[in-house]
Amino acid sequence: MGPTDVVGEWEDFVESCTEGYLDDIYEFNNDLDIRALIERLLNDRNLARFQQMGWVRAQVSEVDEKYRAILRPEIDRPTRPWWEARLPRLAGAELAEEFRLRYGVEVEVVND
Repeated sequence: MGPTDVVGEWEDFVESCTEGYLDDIYEFNNDLDIRALIERLLNDRNLARFQQMGWVRAQVSEVDEKYRAILRPEIDRPTRPWWEARLPRLAGAELAEEFRLRYGVEVEVVND
């Protein structure tokens, strides 16, 4: 999987969260893990020398902005990186219930 694939997965995940992520918390966390991989890529000194990384940084920054815009303002998981610390404001019924049970957080439920 190359950097463009990773960015594409991040974009897809953010888009699904924008509409209200419809899967369970395990899938949510699994899909969210792509951002940790991106962080490692962005901080990899060996990759930094490739011209393509400028595009990757720009794309990731744009998608990060979109993700930040759909997150709750409160920090729900304080010991985690920014992309995990706050939860999306919208979720499917199952994920919303899991957010409530695990973190005591109420999010808006979207219909599946």
